[in-house]
Amino acid sequence: MSATRLSLRRWGGLLATALLGACAQHGSGLLPAGNPSAASALVGAPPRSVVLPEAVPPSCKGQKTTKEYASLTETLRTQGGKLCIPAFGGFGGTIEYPSADPSVKMKLTSSTSDYDKMPKLGPGTAIFYLQLAISGGTYFGTNVPAGGGLGAKKIVPGDSYTAFGQATIEGFTVKFTPCYIVAKKSPYGGVIGGIGSLLKGQDVPAAASGVIEIYAGKHAGGKC
Repeated sequence: MSATRLSLRRWGGLLATALLGACAQHGSGLLPAGNPSAASALVGAPPRSVVLPEAVPPSCKGQKTTKEYASLTETLRTQGGKLCIPAFGGFGGTIEYPSADPSVKMKLTSSTSDYDKMPKLGPGTAIFYLQLAISGGTYFGTNVPAGGGLGAKKIVPGDSYTAFGQATIEGFTVKFTPCYIVAKKSPYGGVIGGIGSLLKGQDVPAAASGVIEIYAGKHAGGKC
């Protein structure tokens, strides 16, 4: 088997980790302050429920948003760090990654529809698509920060979700083994996370592109 095909399989594992935990921020609601006369006017009034806006993952700084997708190009640091998933359609979050040698750029594109004629990798309809494009070859270290994941109100805590992925590099296309994740609770509903460790030791030989698709339900035998 050629070195390129072996690298493709490792790159498939790399892409699988691009599922990353929502940014841990908590929304808060404040009742408007009133004056004594206004307070008196409320006496005897029927009870009124207070409806607070639903919390959604925040947008990434510098992301570009259209009607069909949101995108952002970020730089992988040699010491490792966190990538922001462009917020779109109520989805968002971060990707924690280990050291990257050398430092290269990665473009992330979020969408909730197959607007770009992406391959259908799982059963039914995907609830989220994350396209990735890395500018050049790099090697990831073995120390992965904790955290990271994809969060949204459409992700139900306790339910299972399956990640499918496909990568293309130097004219070759490879599908990697799907894996499932049990969602946890987050300020934005549920979060799919805990799989950043798959980046450890991954070798990307050259510029590459790929897509991660998230499907509701358990459609794989192994956990991410």
